[in-house]
Amino acid sequence: MSRTAESQPDTPEPSDTPPRPWGDLSLLATDIHLTYQVRMAKENQTRRLFSRGGDRSEVYAVRGVSLAARQGEFVGLVGRNGSGKSTLLRVLAGVETPTSGTVQASSKPQLMGVGAALMPHLTGIDNIRIGLLAMGLTPAEVQERISRVAELADIGDSIRRPMRTYSSGMRARLRFAISVAADPGIIMIDEALSTGDDAFRERSNEAMKDLIARSGTGFLVNHSASAIRELCTRVIWLDQGEIVEDGETDQVMTHYSYFMNALRRHGEETAVEVKSRHQQDFAQRIDDIRSAGPGR
Repeated sequence: MSRTAESQPDTPEPSDTPPRPWGDLSLLATDIHLTYQVRMAKENQTRRLFSRGGDRSEVYAVRGVSLAARQGEFVGLVGRNGSGKSTLLRVLAGVETPTSGTVQASSKPQLMGVGAALMPHLTGIDNIRIGLLAMGLTPAEVQERISRVAELADIGDSIRRPMRTYSSGMRARLRFAISVAADPGIIMIDEALSTGDDAFRERSNEAMKDLIARSGTGFLVNHSASAIRELCTRVIWLDQGEIVEDGETDQVMTHYSYFMNALRRHGEETAVEVKSRHQQDFAQRIDDIRSAGPGR
């Protein structure tokens, strides 16, 4: 392969995330598979406004994923669109049941994302109360944290208006502010850092760092390479529902950058060649999980 195919990405700043001691095993996923039964429209029906019938087919969203995470780790999940990141996160959080395989966790994971459903007819303050209670906080804890959540959301007097009057950005801010107010043992974050303007992103980044410090174990799905490098102690690269590489943040992110550069500049065939250079041996990864934990 030519050197162009694996051209160097822009050199990032090294991650300044302070090292954290790895504790006991907090989550173990073993041979996770998830398939969806779908109906594919027939080619001769593509000219119709709505297609009918079609052949049944299977979509393989997650393929044989095994991983482990320990207390003190914050794991980034990266991959191109459709690689299975968010689907895997939902399975790990217990929101979606795998077709086969098992997930064991030391505590109930909390899935956090900007798409969390709140009640549009209630005020922002009322939604804060309901959201915090739903995450398991006591009434006393809820009362103590309302002002902190409202301050982070920073939507002014709108906090006392019904949510149906909010813009999409205001709703996203409030959802995020509610989500980071909890003290979860295992946190799952799906694209929560991608919303809002620059000022809000800066505040939310600091709130996220505080959440990570309070959490025992975390997983983050985010398309921002800088966020992954800054926040994560370890990265798992997924493609087509499978783990390509699981290891130290800067190493995996560098290899993933090679892959994405090859995909953009040279197409799928060259990108697959780049991926094969960094594809980890499945048996070796399982041995690592069984012995000293992932990525060791």
